[in-house]
Amino acid sequence: MRKKKILFVSAKGTGISADKMRIRYFRQALETSGYNFINFEMNLSGFRKFIFYLFKFPPKGLVDVAENSDLIMATSPPLINAILSYKVAKNLRKPLIVDVRDIWEEYAKTAHFLMYNAGVIPRLIREYYMALNYSSKIITVTEILKQYYERKLDVNKKDDIVLISNGTDTDLIKLNEEIKREIDAVCLVDLNQPYHNLEFLFNALKLEKKLTLMVIGGGKYLYELKKTVRRLGISDRVSFVGWVPYENLSAYLCRARIGVVGRPFLSNIGYLCAIPVKTYDYLAAGLPIVAYGPKNSALEEFIKKNDVGTYIDYSDPERLCSELVRLSAEHERYIERARALAMKFDRKELSKKLVEVVNSILN
Repeated sequence: MRKKKILFVSAKGTGISADKMRIRYFRQALETSGYNFINFEMNLSGFRKFIFYLFKFPPKGLVDVAENSDLIMATSPPLINAILSYKVAKNLRKPLIVDVRDIWEEYAKTAHFLMYNAGVIPRLIREYYMALNYSSKIITVTEILKQYYERKLDVNKKDDIVLISNGTDTDLIKLNEEIKREIDAVCLVDLNQPYHNLEFLFNALKLEKKLTLMVIGGGKYLYELKKTVRRLGISDRVSFVGWVPYENLSAYLCRARIGVVGRPFLSNIGYLCAIPVKTYDYLAAGLPIVAYGPKNSALEEFIKKNDVGTYIDYSDPERLCSELVRLSAEHERYIERARALAMKFDRKELSKKLVEVVNSILN
């Protein structure tokens, strides 16, 4: 009997990005359940990205592999993944699932306001919503995100929106008592993205000369951030270790006492809805969370509800500094609680929900 094929459309990238980690565990769950998983990575670098967004023609390779697939699944953002997958799925009369990790359309209103006001991005969003309304199922990563699309999409799509949270691998990232927790804080970041608001964290570190920080990750903004660290005179207390393979991440996280998650202090619904993936990895390593960003966010609710750290909702470096000092000193009392919470968000278990979704469509 032929294995049914799942075509997963994503974008090429580097490092341990959130979408890559999510795809990895989706793939494992689907293959374990007997499906054939094919990952088609869109090359959106340079001029190709402009061409795809301008003309929205699916690449021939995508069409070819889709013809022999039973179901197409796209991860968004970028929106073009979903738009091109929709065009192919509709033409070939294939079912489509869109995995929505972020409300990019809200973020774009401020980040790309000139293109938004010119009408370019609204046209793109309209096509994106056509893709979502065509989809057999839409997956979101937080309850707030789910509720957002329940309001935005056709009323008959409400039952087709499914929550599959992000999470961590508690077998790969775990407590290691042999590693000394000698660094106050760690921040895991994709520095190809501009929204981590690390400058706020650096300004807090400047206020307390004993605080130390390790930054894990790389990207195009790394050079400017290193310049900022030198300008503030904290280079001796901030280490940049670059990208770390996920399989090796635990050894780095267990050297720290606190995990930091940062966002701009903007009431943008994109920031309000997100619980960054690093949150779960920190918890798996037994780290309390120090987070900052807009008030009444999903991340703030998560931290306060589970009592696993602190959340700062306004720009006050002195308060952030104080919380870093406090939690660094008290980190041991959070270790077991953080780890227990992480166990509830093991990616291997969460990904089984996708198998149920796929089964409901294909069987």
